[in-house]
Amino acid sequence: MNRFLFDPAVGDGDTVILSEEESHHISRALRLQPGTGIELFDGRGTVYEAVILEVGGRVKVRLGSCLTEDVTPGKPVWVLQSMLKGKKMDNVVQKCTELGAVRFTPFISSRCQIKSGKIQDNRRQERWQRISIAACKQCLRTRPPVLDQPLFFPELFDLAGPGSHPLRLFFWEEEKVTTLHDLPSFDQYDSVSILLGPEGGLAVEEVEMARAKGWQTVSLGDHVLRAETATISALSIVQYLAGNL
Repeated sequence: MNRFLFDPAVGDGDTVILSEEESHHISRALRLQPGTGIELFDGRGTVYEAVILEVGGRVKVRLGSCLTEDVTPGKPVWVLQSMLKGKKMDNVVQKCTELGAVRFTPFISSRCQIKSGKIQDNRRQERWQRISIAACKQCLRTRPPVLDQPLFFPELFDLAGPGSHPLRLFFWEEEKVTTLHDLPSFDQYDSVSILLGPEGGLAVEEVEMARAKGWQTVSLGDHVLRAETATISALSIVQYLAGNL
């Protein structure tokens, strides 16, 4: 069944008016008609049955029974990703949403191939939000990740991550000793944060800064992966080790 995002505050009782974007998707792209059953999720963990009432202009629906209540992930995982070229970041945002990251923080490092003057680009941020919402619909996720505005590398260490006793992993292609096999059990941590660099990797000074702030450098193996492949691989493995998959 088709699933759409809605704002519970925009409605009257059990009647809800959907956004212009969702209304266009329903009436123009899918051409759904009044009487069609759909699912609505509020982006905060709750899913409802619903029926389309009107499709002219903004779509009006009537809420039915609640299907799913909010479920908090067993061990939240936060991804801190250096900015990548072109559409690679779009793909990483999509896959991190599908794989259950609770927060996604992009950052600018010294070797990023992006102009620092474009760090605050609202259009890019809005595109990532749309990609994340679409990924939630596809994978039936009820709560999208928090998508932070891009920061500069040193600013990352002022952020407070989820949990009071986190495991901080920095996946670095130059790490030759420590692999995921060498890490202690994830059971002793209440959250996991993973940090990954850009196509050219992070500078040695940045690596040492992260280590000084408590981040453990770790290898993904002998093969040099593309930056976007490394992120998807690292998150998949960490979610498994954290007991979330």
